[in-house]
Amino acid sequence: MNILSTLIDIIRRNPLTTVLIVMLIVAAPGVLGVFALFLLIPIISLLIGWIMIQYRVRKVKKSMEEQLRNHAEREGQRTTGSTKGEGKVTVHIPPQEQKVSDDVGEYVSFKEIKEDK
Repeated sequence: MNILSTLIDIIRRNPLTTVLIVMLIVAAPGVLGVFALFLLIPIISLLIGWIMIQYRVRKVKKSMEEQLRNHAEREGQRTTGSTKGEGKVTVHIPPQEQKVSDDVGEYVSFKEIKEDK
């Protein structure tokens, strides 16, 4: 359908050229053979090349999506593990070292007093 709409668009843009080509087909089929050799064959080759490029791009895109999906699944299995449930989060906080030694200063007990105003 896309090629047909492109062809109709070309005919609308170039009506004189289209009429000339139709006249060559009807009046001089031998000239049309030369015309096809120098113009139509390269155009057809370009169209076939474009279709092949589109096919290859889609194939590579699909392959890359599959690789990304597989990589994401492997990473998901590696980080969650088989024993943990999905959606659980575990945080491990390492014990902190004491910054001040025990023999510095002394402990003072205090009591908080509330004042009523």
